[in-house]
Amino acid sequence: MKYIYILLAMVGMSCFSMMQAQNVGGSGILVEKKSVTVSDGQMVMVGMDITVPADMKISSDRKLTLTPVIQAADGSANKVLPPVVFYGRRRSIVNQREGSIPEDAFEVIRRKNNTDQTVNYIARVPYEEWMHGASLELDADLCGCGNHVQEEDRLALMPINLVRYTIVPSIAFVTPQVETVKNRAEEGSAFLDFPVNQVKIYPDFRKNPAELQKIRETIELVKNDSNTRITGIDIVGYASPEGGYKQNARLAQGRAEALKKYVSGLYEFEDNVISVSSVPEDWQGLRNYVAASSLPQKEELLAIIDNTQLDEDKRELELRKVDGGKVYAALLKDCYPALRHSDYAVHYVVREFSIEEAKEVIAKRPQQLSLDEMFRVAQTYESGSEEFNNVFEVAVRMFPEDPTANMNAAAIELQQGNWKQAERYLQKSDSNLAATKNNRGVLLMMQGNLDEAEALFNEAKAMGSVEAEKNLEEIVKKRKDIAIFGK
Repeated sequence: MKYIYILLAMVGMSCFSMMQAQNVGGSGILVEKKSVTVSDGQMVMVGMDITVPADMKISSDRKLTLTPVIQAADGSANKVLPPVVFYGRRRSIVNQREGSIPEDAFEVIRRKNNTDQTVNYIARVPYEEWMHGASLELDADLCGCGNHVQEEDRLALMPINLVRYTIVPSIAFVTPQVETVKNRAEEGSAFLDFPVNQVKIYPDFRKNPAELQKIRETIELVKNDSNTRITGIDIVGYASPEGGYKQNARLAQGRAEALKKYVSGLYEFEDNVISVSSVPEDWQGLRNYVAASSLPQKEELLAIIDNTQLDEDKRELELRKVDGGKVYAALLKDCYPALRHSDYAVHYVVREFSIEEAKEVIAKRPQQLSLDEMFRVAQTYESGSEEFNNVFEVAVRMFPEDPTANMNAAAIELQQGNWKQAERYLQKSDSNLAATKNNRGVLLMMQGNLDEAEALFNEAKAMGSVEAEKNLEEIVKKRKDIAIFGK
């Protein structure tokens, strides 16, 4: 523990000097646990422990007066605080008999030589602007029996840097509902090549080996996992708008059926496991491509695509006319191949996991966990730790549209001071929840908007939020801080 040795008759000592003590009456005075803070009610609170050690002798007819002083940095002002007075035995008796003991003293003590005597000093004075940047000093006067000062000194104890109140927000997390059945799906798109107007799959044709491998890997990822059970496989075939609509409808459905036949030949699924449907022409895919493009005719193309008063064949004909057919030729080359695809989804259910199992699964296959399981994993870590935060980041990545996942992700961002990211997550949270109101209030409070924050905290408190109640207390403290220091 560091002590500051206050020496009578020592001049020029720095605030935290550890120079060898010179004795006053045989020893030095120890001061520790010094603090100067702004408390409620615009009061400055000064605290310290002052110890006169056992080996410091005060003769019977003397007194030692220790007076804390707040001294302005430029010397223009000071505030003298109540003193601590140590009397020698005879001096104490005389002063009591004469009634001359100082009434303004913090404490008056009869000195017991050969004994450590400690005073737990505390004083409060009204805050004044000049006090910020001032210093806390201690006057030490040793007087004889005639009140003549025999030794005196003033020593700097510490600089006073009155720190503004820092809000400590209470942030709410939401416990997710238990997911009784964990339904999941692995999805993908295969861009299979077929000979013109054919619906038969040739596994070795063009890029089909790689595309079929993607489908097999998706199915086997689920099928070979002991934690899962496949409940269905959906296959949707798409054709591009090139050619006649009826022909494209036949191709889209036929090619989806061909993919079902291929999958059924590899795995022993029951007949009702695989379902097939089709979209004759992928106009939505075409629109997405055009909308994201930099084609100079973009608006004209979009107007044709969106004109549902025309049937598909007529719209395609209009597309062929744009810029003398040059744009359509570009679409055939750059866009249409991607519109001929087969989308697939492998649906499955996942078993429940213990917490210890869930800790392993979250690192390998987090999509197999429910939000509730992830939340229980998070509770095993210290709040605010890297592991704790990571769980909620994974949760919102796996469930990006879930209000609870977004609420808890917002809470993490608030804890880390990431206001913009917290706001984005809060926009996807359930605005009717007390936790959401509280956390929105926290965001506003930390951004300095106390009035709107207070309104939200009051709403949340009325809904039973303990966090909101604590945050209302923080607003009271911050407003007192503003009253002292200003904004």
